[in-house]
Amino acid sequence: MTAVNVSLMMPEQLHAAYAIHKAAVYRHWSFNTFEDCSHAPYCAYVATLEGSVIGYALLLLVADEATLMDIAIDKDHQRRGVGTALLKQVVTHSKEHNMASIWLEVRSGNKAALSLYSDFGFVTQEIRKGYYPTADGTEDAIIMRALLNP
Repeated sequence: MTAVNVSLMMPEQLHAAYAIHKAAVYRHWSFNTFEDCSHAPYCAYVATLEGSVIGYALLLLVADEATLMDIAIDKDHQRRGVGTALLKQVVTHSKEHNMASIWLEVRSGNKAALSLYSDFGFVTQEIRKGYYPTADGTEDAIIMRALLNP
């Protein structure tokens, strides 16, 4: 597989990233909300392969805390290290901006993401029962945090 490139999202990549978002989330954000998360105080990264967007990460920096607002990989490119590459960049960006920690929430059923976050030092802080709507009801949200300078 050709190397995945992770870089800041360019305006012309926004629609491709949003298409991945819509495919990955049962109740997706509006395009306007997604677009808003690509401008300060947010930071948006994309993973590309041979020029095509195959994943993205949206990060919010406030005071000394970063929040990973959303991250998704195109279903045809999952489990190939793309999420790892994006998360490495999120951590690097957060450290470069002197963040003390990174917060995120993840669906309890997303075992691959939970494993990835655990590998990066994220620890469960709270569980929100029945938080996410699904086609079959609801799913818990797991709130996680990683300390960057413990």
